[in-house]
Amino acid sequence: MPIVCYRDQIIRAVTGGKPAMVFHVVDETALRRLCDRLAEAERAVEILRAKGHGQPGLLLDELAELVPAIK
Repeated sequence: MPIVCYRDQIIRAVTGGKPAMVFHVVDETALRRLCDRLAEAERAVEILRAKGHGQPGLLLDELAELVPAIK
């Protein structure tokens, strides 16, 4: 999911559905970091599953525990 979609979903969840484009965000940098992290986590899950690790429904930390350590 694109980062802007996370941003819009977070704003709508917090404001009760107010359009994200008209809502003033006090700390845009912090919101951007949260959205970046969500997008990064989503991509990590996709990569791990494509490599055969885990199954749908596992949390990212549970999925990461299944990956063997590099020695």
